[in-house]
Amino acid sequence: MKKVFRLLLILLLLIPFQIKADAFEIDSQKVILLNLTNNETIYEKGKDDIIKVASMQKVMTALVAIENLDNLDEKIVIPYGMFSSLDSDLAVAGFYAGENLTYNDLLYATLLKSGADAAYALGIYVAGSEEEYVKMMNEKAKSLGLKNTVFKNTTGLDAEGQYSTVSDIAILFKYALNNKDFKRIVSTDNYTTTDGEYLFHGPVDAAKKRGMDYFLGGKTGYTEEAGLCLVSYASAKGIDYLLVTAGADYHKNYQNFYDQKTIYDYYINNYSFTDVIKKGKIIDKVKTIYDEQVIIKAPRNVKLYLNNSIFIRDLDIVFKQEKELDRTIKKGDKIGKYEIKYKDTVLYEEDILSPITVNFRIKKEYVLVLLIILLSILIHLSFRKASRKRRRKLRKKL
Repeated sequence: MKKVFRLLLILLLLIPFQIKADAFEIDSQKVILLNLTNNETIYEKGKDDIIKVASMQKVMTALVAIENLDNLDEKIVIPYGMFSSLDSDLAVAGFYAGENLTYNDLLYATLLKSGADAAYALGIYVAGSEEEYVKMMNEKAKSLGLKNTVFKNTTGLDAEGQYSTVSDIAILFKYALNNKDFKRIVSTDNYTTTDGEYLFHGPVDAAKKRGMDYFLGGKTGYTEEAGLCLVSYASAKGIDYLLVTAGADYHKNYQNFYDQKTIYDYYINNYSFTDVIKKGKIIDKVKTIYDEQVIIKAPRNVKLYLNNSIFIRDLDIVFKQEKELDRTIKKGDKIGKYEIKYKDTVLYEEDILSPITVNFRIKKEYVLVLLIILLSILIHLSFRKASRKRRRKLRKKL
């Protein structure tokens, strides 16, 4: 029996397998986390997989309106029957015919309350119809390079042929945050409409109630097909983040917020920037074909976003020479690159440019040969001269 057990143990050890898991558990199926401070993707799960984005697409709805309206404080009146074609299952702000509002009211209702009526109204007022407005949304998506995104409506209601990815949503949201009006609205905790009739609580309010004081703004999304979604940005310990999560179980209330808290907390508490290389640090020394030594130095300071368990002594700095330093090399030519590695993972790499122009000169071994030849010639000439003197002396004696 012991022999059988030992044999089974040996067989199990020979089976190739690897257990790899994230350092945290989340319910969301698709994720991308950006470090905005250095524009690096620091975590992703299915970032380019096609998804339904639900009301996260209202980011685009609001953005297109803001970019095409001259005065957000302009007052408007909701006409009778404007919302009659809206799906009854959609969440709405509750606006009614004859109500006096401003475009700002509609934008806050779209981004904080996620009101389908507000989003639809923006499309009508800006473009005349939802169809024309959707064209504007898709044109904007194309201009931003959103290669896997197509919109079919303004509200985020699931529709055939309407899709995106968390990666595209991240690009869209990052761009939108550069607009001061969009950023102001999406970062607001609560908003009361100008007529005082409505109070909207936004994602910032929901996040702070769940211990996310670093949460600065965001947009939620939900349909049964899309699950619970959330795009947000945050800042902690001098580092800015952008996070998109999608596909969390819609049966679990606020699971999108809990997933984001899990991810944010992990990176905020376990990662930070570390000064790894200082400009001018000697990386390596190489030689030209003339045996001249060239010192390779770091061209700039390098600060890396690393797990706090990694120390500088754990990193390897490797210079990889690509070109022989011969007479073709001019100052500023690329001669290789250097890498900063942790174990087998390349954390950073940068091209190295030649600090010198390789000028023609005689190699040392050639100089030695020439000296030997010259010395031989001198000895030979001296010997011949001495021989001629001896012959002249002999002739005089004769």
